[in-house]
Amino acid sequence: MNGNVQILVKTADSWFEFTKSRTGQLDFAGKLDEALKEENLVKSGFQKIAGSCYFTPSSYVFLQSAENSNSYIFVAEDVDVSDADTFDFLVHIGPFLAAVDAKDSLLAGELYLKRRAVFEKFAQLTSFIMDDICVEVLFSLCYGKMQNVDPDSVPLIFNSVKKKLGFDSSRETLDQAFMRYFKQNRVTLTLPLVGAGFYDWEDNMCPEELEKLSDNLSAENLLGNAEKIRRAKHEFYEGLDCAVQAEPYNPHDLNAILVSIENPSAKISGNSGLEKAGHIRALAAKIIREAKPQKMAYEAKLCSLNDSNICIQMTV
Repeated sequence: MNGNVQILVKTADSWFEFTKSRTGQLDFAGKLDEALKEENLVKSGFQKIAGSCYFTPSSYVFLQSAENSNSYIFVAEDVDVSDADTFDFLVHIGPFLAAVDAKDSLLAGELYLKRRAVFEKFAQLTSFIMDDICVEVLFSLCYGKMQNVDPDSVPLIFNSVKKKLGFDSSRETLDQAFMRYFKQNRVTLTLPLVGAGFYDWEDNMCPEELEKLSDNLSAENLLGNAEKIRRAKHEFYEGLDCAVQAEPYNPHDLNAILVSIENPSAKISGNSGLEKAGHIRALAAKIIREAKPQKMAYEAKLCSLNDSNICIQMTV
């Protein structure tokens, strides 16, 4: 880190740098290669500002490591971020940066929608940050969710996607443009499952044994033991085997993509075994399958769990 650093945003173990010009222009300088020590920054006179709680990992049963943290902003003492719009952007950008860096297209899209009024005041900057995964973000929002988003309602994302896809509505539909892009590229998508209520996996995703781990915590080294439990729970969910594969024999949908995940309760009991957890939404599955019809299985992992979504990350 050089001595000219002005603004840093910390998420989990990652650091991102912003600059501010004399005219007040905020710019993104990218991700730092090195891990920094917070105490050194504070000693150097940096203000330490907590990110907004509009997004909190505490609302999840499981969230992948890169996104599972409180975000903080460190501002050099000679840098003014008191402008309301600038401050608003900085305190909300941390989780968005983490989601983009982790290629979590669904979370990045949902965070954008939650605070789009903030991000759109810095439209060029937001587009630049999201550029590498803008296609995946739009796909997750428009095709992956049950409450699908109209592409025209998110012009900041859609305009970036049209450039990357080379999309011309006079020659093809947006569905066809995504199929063409997926056929030509290796793409990582995060998508929520649908139909989880038809299977038992959802009922077993929070085993009683995991909930009871904290029952015997004592005051002696409370924080240390609590951290061990947190890490153990996280590694347990992160280690669950996940299979995402085509289901061409499905009588209801020949393009169906089934997601199976190890049963958490059974795994604790020593019994491995995949169980049906849900499907990729039909609209998304159709595009994925038609783009690469001979591909039957996809690299995948569990991405997040909460009361409303089971989300997986898959590579097409």
